[in-house]
Amino acid sequence: MEWTIPIQKLELGYINIGHQWTNIQRRGDYIQKPMAPLSYFGPQFRLPSLSILFPPLVILEHNTSSGKLVLDMGDASLANIKLMAFQETLMNSILYHQASWFKSSYTKEEIRAGFIPIFNENKLILHCPVLSGTPKGIPVYKKGTWTKNITSQDILPGTRIRIAVKIHGISFLHNSVSDLRWSGRCRLQHRITGIIHIN
Repeated sequence: MEWTIPIQKLELGYINIGHQWTNIQRRGDYIQKPMAPLSYFGPQFRLPSLSILFPPLVILEHNTSSGKLVLDMGDASLANIKLMAFQETLMNSILYHQASWFKSSYTKEEIRAGFIPIFNENKLILHCPVLSGTPKGIPVYKKGTWTKNITSQDILPGTRIRIAVKIHGISFLHNSVSDLRWSGRCRLQHRITGIIHIN
């Protein structure tokens, strides 16, 4: 079981941004993929990762090729405020740590331009691949039953859902395969851990 924090109860002061580390192996090839992990430390608990539960939201679109999932947050004003503040906190942390992590000196405006948000213009933008039959499928609760793997029918536009998202950390992108310096671009590395259909 994994603890998930409702977005309305999220305390930004409890979010811990760890030192960036590099994952150097994928599919047998050695590459560099720097990421700063996120954890959540409260006065009476320590969670090694940050998992957020969102209020009921309506699906606006899902691209089965790219996995892009867009949800409408227009009616979730408190969640909007929390997500805007969360992303601003992350950008301030990147601005502060970039010199020691990457020896870079991007301005706040450049970091903002290079940050790929999960929240923008009242929309929650996530990666939601439909990989039927894989061990890392997304569980879905629908009509009183849990299924282990999501299907495209579970995330049709107009469907109202609650979604749980685990945010692993801030992933930093390189200039190119040959130029491993930080490009100034970054995104939140995340995974959807569950979807609940709202009748």
